Amino acid sequence: MPTRHVLAGLLVGLLTGPPAVFAQTGVLAGTAVDAETGEPLSAAGIEIHGPAAAPVTFAADGQGGFRRQLPAATYFVIVSALGYETKRIDAVTVRDGRVTELRAELRSTALQLNAIVVSASRKQEKALDAPAAVAIVHADAVAGRMVSTSDQHAQALPGVDVATLGLQRTSVVARGFNDTFSTALLILTDYRYANVPSNRLNAFYMVPTTDLDIDRVEVTLGPGSALYGPNATNGVLHIFTKSPIDHPGTSVTLGGGERTVVQTEFRTAHALSERVGVKLSGRYFRGDDWEWTDPVEEQLRSLDPGNPYIGARDFEAARWSGEARIDVRPGPQTEWVTTAGSNVTLNSIEVNGSGRAHAKNWEYHFLQTRLRHGNLFAQGFVNFNDAGDSRFLRTGLPAIDRSRAWSGQMQYQLGLGARTSVIAGADLQHTDTRTGGSITGRYEDDDVVNEIGGYVHSVVRLSDRWEAVGALRMDHHNRLEEPVFSPRAALVFRPHEGHTLRATFNRAFRTPSVLDLFLDLPAGALPITDQIIYTLRAVGVPGEGYTFAQCEGGFNNLCMRVPGLADPVPANAALMWDALIAALAPALAPLLPNPGAAVGTVLRRLDPEGAATGGNPFPLDRVGPADIDPLRPVITNTLEAGYKGLLGGRVLLTGNLYYSRIRDFVGPITVETPNVFFDPATTAAYVTTRLQPLVDAGALRLQDVQQLIGGLVAIPLGTVSPAQWDAPDILLTYRNFGRASLWGFELAGEFAASEGLSVRGSVSYTSENCFDFDDDGACTSAIDRSLNAPSIKGNVVSRYADPRRGFAAEARVRMVDGFPHATGVFVGEVPAYALLDVALNYRLARLPGTSLNLTASNLLDHRHRQMIGAAPIGRLVTMRLRYDF
Repeated sequence: MPTRHVLAGLLVGLLTGPPAVFAQTGVLAGTAVDAETGEPLSAAGIEIHGPAAAPVTFAADGQGGFRRQLPAATYFVIVSALGYETKRIDAVTVRDGRVTELRAELRSTALQLNAIVVSASRKQEKALDAPAAVAIVHADAVAGRMVSTSDQHAQALPGVDVATLGLQRTSVVARGFNDTFSTALLILTDYRYANVPSNRLNAFYMVPTTDLDIDRVEVTLGPGSALYGPNATNGVLHIFTKSPIDHPGTSVTLGGGERTVVQTEFRTAHALSERVGVKLSGRYFRGDDWEWTDPVEEQLRSLDPGNPYIGARDFEAARWSGEARIDVRPGPQTEWVTTAGSNVTLNSIEVNGSGRAHAKNWEYHFLQTRLRHGNLFAQGFVNFNDAGDSRFLRTGLPAIDRSRAWSGQMQYQLGLGARTSVIAGADLQHTDTRTGGSITGRYEDDDVVNEIGGYVHSVVRLSDRWEAVGALRMDHHNRLEEPVFSPRAALVFRPHEGHTLRATFNRAFRTPSVLDLFLDLPAGALPITDQIIYTLRAVGVPGEGYTFAQCEGGFNNLCMRVPGLADPVPANAALMWDALIAALAPALAPLLPNPGAAVGTVLRRLDPEGAATGGNPFPLDRVGPADIDPLRPVITNTLEAGYKGLLGGRVLLTGNLYYSRIRDFVGPITVETPNVFFDPATTAAYVTTRLQPLVDAGALRLQDVQQLIGGLVAIPLGTVSPAQWDAPDILLTYRNFGRASLWGFELAGEFAASEGLSVRGSVSYTSENCFDFDDDGACTSAIDRSLNAPSIKGNVVSRYADPRRGFAAEARVRMVDGFPHATGVFVGEVPAYALLDVALNYRLARLPGTSLNLTASNLLDHRHRQMIGAAPIGRLVTMRLRYDF
């Protein structure tokens, strides 16, 4: 028989199913229970769908149990009950002579809207009862979309800003203060800090967790330092994965789509017994990223054509990752979990404050073990990475990073009487930075950071309706002089069942990172002439800070460093007159002697965006340099009022109103050293006066005079450098600013319109998107601070699901207002944008355990940029096939 006939026969068999007559039988037995209480659901309806034309339909018994003898085959089971979600269980295999057991846990409509959370208080509680704003993304929502990084599931949550920078690069914060190296939101996966050790970067594409393994994502808004320590300034995003004991099974996916995207995932979990389970998961991703070329890289490559790495972009995005986990439960009160994971970024373009980098063969690994015994929780983990063959694109220099961060945590919960519970804990973090002198430069041998903290958290039930929460934490950072205290206080009032009002005070803090303190990295070059080339250098702020030295005779008594001179000289442009005239117009030198005080001096500060786009690269600096004190922790004090209410079991409403005062916040890396120039007005007057006789006599053209003046005033003569610096580099660094305040709110609602239809939406607002400290109406000066996030944003999501037919659809509209953006060398305005996302899911009835997903992000292909320095983002449509067995 021809091969095509054999294949056709196999295809027909897959679509039509096996014959209806079976010689072998087994038993399918199960129980339907309430997911929250474990109580049996006696009114549950059972539908067993298999190869036969009609499903087997019946009701569970008085204990929620069911049992049926069935032909040996693979089925899917529908379990439903009034007031509960309808649950579909795929790939249920009945074998000859055996009993297949199921446990169907159904969530009530109320529980779907009021789920159990952990992140708000580091203990289990209902979301409505938590003394903080908490949003949740459930496993079914995660399964309903194909994304390249797990943080994209939080895009529609209130208060969360997810900026897409490429196919696999995002930047995530809450309530503003975004950055290309965002650290204001603490990221956890199964209680582990999931950032890059050396710089705290929340690089989600380096997190090995796959979507197949995510149980839920919790986002807690507002300061979280009282429980989580440093760097939970604006909240916590916590990803919880599935236990192999509770969620055994094997799943694989294969997806692809536009931009030649290919993504495959797998998860296989096995409960070896009721006490031991093992799991293995992994992912591979590749695609052609959106393209954007940095004009500064092109310019620098022309200056150094022998360096093949400058501007050498490879727009392929590719990585693979894997995790292994073992769960051991020796007894009902004890659980020991050990997890190891690895991610290898084969290729990616990374945006940072000093330019962009080519991440190639960047390895990220972790090892974690955690123990829960009764009320005791303890864990230890290490994150470590190796930057591989990565390089900085503006300089071509290698990025060497073999850093590692060790952490240990312990927490104990106890009850003091019937109304009081107390949680006490301690944390230790040790960051060992190893960059081979490439990133921390001169500080390479003195860049270890140790942080230790302890906390006490108490909840007191004052009555059936009132509850008081108090917490206090103290942390010590080995690079800071004083410890930091983080108090927390909350009063919770429950006027009726399902309604909660709260008033809270929280203090959070952010400690200086390794980069804040010890960065020492060439960020590019600024060619002025063949002989004058300034190096742009990104630096941290060492323990003594930076002071600008006093030189008598200099502009405002400042000093400058000049290319080619070993020692600093007064910041006086006239000192460079003779050398510059000799270089630009040697024949006219006798007619243009040094003018001395007749020609003035001005300071101009490099505008990286102007230099990159052909605009004015050196606007006038009206402020001048200011001393930079040693960095202090950023302190955020927040007062917040919130409401959470469940109406009729179908409508969930939440609202948060907050006011924050921020002290000593650290801005993004920015240019801090101005350059010395000739004053245009006095220079033009002096040169014109001296050369006018030659112009009148026809010996010199007026345009030649004007060209000479233009050349004189356009050249930076030196850099006003701090006393602690020994070169004319243009320095980009960090500083603490003063005090600032802002207020904002989040409003969100979800309506379960029917069993399968739900609608939800949210709007978030902050009163500021920039702190314009010099009151010039822009957010571009060295003392301004942009939040790099919109003042207002919102979304509307509609979802329909029919488990019986295996169909689900979701449409989402996201609206983001425009905002100023300033991060290092990337400064500009991000225009407003609105995006439509769609996701469709269908389970193939003839192929049990098989489902198709279609995900369209930015369906209308609205080209837009979500951060300056990132590529314009367009539409991405992907399709994924998933098989569970």
